[in-house]
Amino acid sequence: MEQDSIDVDKAVDISSKSSQEKSGFSIPTDYVTLPSMGKAYPQGSALYNKTEVQVRHLTAADEDIMTSRSLLRTGRALDVMVQNCIIDKNIKVEELIPGDKNALITYLRVSGYGPDYEVDMTCPSCSENFDHTFDLSKLSMNTLTISPIEEGQNAFEYEAPTKTKIVFKYLNSSEEKEINEVQEKIKKTTKSQVDKNVTTRLKGCILSINGETDPAFINKYVDTMPVIESRGLRKYMEQNNPDLIMKQDYSCASCGFEGEVDIPITVSFFWPESW
Repeated sequence: MEQDSIDVDKAVDISSKSSQEKSGFSIPTDYVTLPSMGKAYPQGSALYNKTEVQVRHLTAADEDIMTSRSLLRTGRALDVMVQNCIIDKNIKVEELIPGDKNALITYLRVSGYGPDYEVDMTCPSCSENFDHTFDLSKLSMNTLTISPIEEGQNAFEYEAPTKTKIVFKYLNSSEEKEINEVQEKIKKTTKSQVDKNVTTRLKGCILSINGETDPAFINKYVDTMPVIESRGLRKYMEQNNPDLIMKQDYSCASCGFEGEVDIPITVSFFWPESW
């Protein structure tokens, strides 16, 4: 897996072109690199083999979307905002795999509100709380370097230590939403205290096991899948997952701890308090 920087002036290829809106005003547009390199989309998709997507900068009208109570209540505000900013209307936000959508969202945030992202951090060493500012323009990116089993298919192969051959896909945003809804439905109907996060997600990702593609077979296999295969597959998918790396260096003013930490995503990511 390769790691690329999404520095605003470098790795995200900024175009000098602009989009002429109906209002007559010229809104700047940028080209944003996709972590997937377009490999996770089938032939016929507007995202197939597309390494970058052109987006326009945020406008005041987009802030109307981001403050819409109905859209916030349904959790659709970000998706609607991103869809409006994508220049090629053949590209649908629900088709984007999460990592590619994260790249677009983060770039729009940086270009609209600036790279500084201030959050209340808890030091992993001394547990003291401090305000810390991350630089979102300096995030790294995992680009997809593994190849699909066949050109134009969102299908990748993993061979487990047990020699089981598993073909899987990277879920798009719509499929991720469906899986989350299935998990919630299972919890409500069974009233079980066990979250079926692992098995539900594997059933959604796996396309075949040793060549067998029947969904009933795959579902039954996943429920009894050896841990060595389950953990190995999930680790392989995570290592090759095309996405932004939401980690950055952190220094604690209290205990002197220095190290890389996960960047917490809070409401201030798209609603900075200073704006």
